[in-house]
Amino acid sequence: MTAYQSLEHHEHAEHVAHGHGGHDAVHASPAQWSALLVAFLAAALAISEQGAKHAEIRVEQNAIAATDAWGQYQAKSTRGTMSADFAQVVASLDASTDPAAVARREQVLQKLKADQDRFENDPKDGKDAVAHRAHEFEEKRDHAMEQTHAYHNGSAAMELGIVLATASAITRSRMLIYMSMAFGIAGIVFALLGVFAPEYGAI
Repeated sequence: MTAYQSLEHHEHAEHVAHGHGGHDAVHASPAQWSALLVAFLAAALAISEQGAKHAEIRVEQNAIAATDAWGQYQAKSTRGTMSADFAQVVASLDASTDPAAVARREQVLQKLKADQDRFENDPKDGKDAVAHRAHEFEEKRDHAMEQTHAYHNGSAAMELGIVLATASAITRSRMLIYMSMAFGIAGIVFALLGVFAPEYGAI
C-alpha cells in the first residue's frame, strides 16, 4: 500500500468515526430518554406534592374558621332566645300605676327587642351574616379538599410513571417508556385540574 493510499484510508476511517459520533449525539438511547423522563416526572411530582400540601393547609384553616363561625352563630341564637324570653317575662309582670315604673318597664322591653333584632338581623354580625360567612368557609374548605384529592391523584400517576421509566431504562423496553409517558401525562392533567377544576380531578 502506498503512502497516499494509507493516508486516504486513515481519513476515511476518521470520517466514518465522526459520522457515527454525530449520529449518537443526535439520537439519544432509550436509557437516556428514560433518564430524562424520570427527571421531568420527578420535577412535576415535586410541584404537585407542594400544591397538595398548600391545599391541605387551606382545608385546615377554613375548617377551623367554619367551626368558629358556627360557634358564633350558636351564641347569637342563644342570646337572641334569652332576650325574647326575658321580654316575655317582663311583659307578663303586673303593670304598675307609677309612671316612672311604667317608663322603665317599656325601656327594658325596647332594649330587649332591640337586642333580639340585632342578634338576628345585624348586617355585619347578625345570625344571617354569620351563617353566610360559615357557608363561605365551608365552600372554600370543600374546594381545597377537592384540590388535595386532584393533586394526590396526579402525584400517584407520576410516581407510577417514574417506576415504569426506571424499569424501561433497565429492560430497554419502549413499551414501558410509552406507558410511563401516558401515566406522566395523566398525572400532569390531574395536577392542572387541581388548579383550574378540582371537582373533575377529585375521583
